[in-house]
Amino acid sequence: MGIKEYSLEMRGMPHRALEEYFLSIGGKRDGDGMYFGPNWQVDLSDTWACPLGSIQIPATRVTFRVEEKDWPEIVRAFRLRFLSAGG
Repeated sequence: MGIKEYSLEMRGMPHRALEEYFLSIGGKRDGDGMYFGPNWQVDLSDTWACPLGSIQIPATRVTFRVEEKDWPEIVRAFRLRFLSAGG
């Protein structure tokens, strides 16, 4: 196996909420939007405005670097935390 890189584009989530999540699961922040945990590394891009019809929603690219065997559990926990149905 080995280290793999996976990217997700998160729309409608405040950048701060993403930062707080990675800190809450034991991550440490490196100066340039990088977060490090015991078996993962995450890079949060700057937020940009993504047009959706006549509105603009915030979007952030979340790039994970993680052992391939650990990916399913890491992404499951991440998606569960940011699961939303709108409203």
